[in-house]
Amino acid sequence: MFFDTSILVEILLATENGKQLIDEIVNENITPYTTTLNITETLYILCRLLGLEEAKKRIKLLVNSGYLETVSSDNLSLEAAECKCLFPISIVDCHTLALSRKQGKPALFYKPEKEFKQIISKLETWTKNKIYFITQ
Repeated sequence: MFFDTSILVEILLATENGKQLIDEIVNENITPYTTTLNITETLYILCRLLGLEEAKKRIKLLVNSGYLETVSSDNLSLEAAECKCLFPISIVDCHTLALSRKQGKPALFYKPEKEFKQIISKLETWTKNKIYFITQ
């Protein structure tokens, strides 16, 4: 399953949802993937919340844990650009969805943002995969 930035933030802040996801990953019920761009976005979000050093520490722990596969965003540029051209969503979200499309696995987001709500079925058609949200 491909994790959006919002999911990585939940995990690294150890929220209730994040803890549940960690359990699913550790128990090998979910194999998480993300992009380098999602890692970058997660770092700056955590930096704003926790400070740069704590954000770096948590990102390093996640990346080095061996539980998360990180795919280079460079390998997704064409698909992400196509997504951004077709849909009014963020380029980072497009990278997550491009990875879903390219690898043939569903994507997981925290909640459907306003832009997403109206086009979820179109995004699922484009990715040829389900898009899941842990909250509505």
